[in-house]
Amino acid sequence: MSPFFSVIIPAYNQDQFLLKCLDSLNKQTFEDFETIIIDNHSVDSTEKISQSFEKKKIYKKIRNNGIIAKSRNEGIKLSEGKWLAFLDADDLWTQNKLEEVYT
Repeated sequence: MSPFFSVIIPAYNQDQFLLKCLDSLNKQTFEDFETIIIDNHSVDSTEKISQSFEKKKIYKKIRNNGIIAKSRNEGIKLSEGKWLAFLDADDLWTQNKLEEVYT
């Protein structure tokens, strides 16, 4: 069964923020979502941090040539959710973000 939300996270050298970003997803009260991390060939530990996140995750490296929309569009292509949600790697969500959007 497809998840309700596909959470798409474009990332480029955001390791100092990404762990907190993913932690905010771990704490969501609404759990019917997949996480899609699109990494623009980061040279920091973005990939390692992404791989440590276990909750319904897709991870893909691409070269977006500075066009962040390319990363988001790749995430959309990979998504299986009914609704799309975009979360930047340096942002956090409150624990009820997805639940509030759902209701």
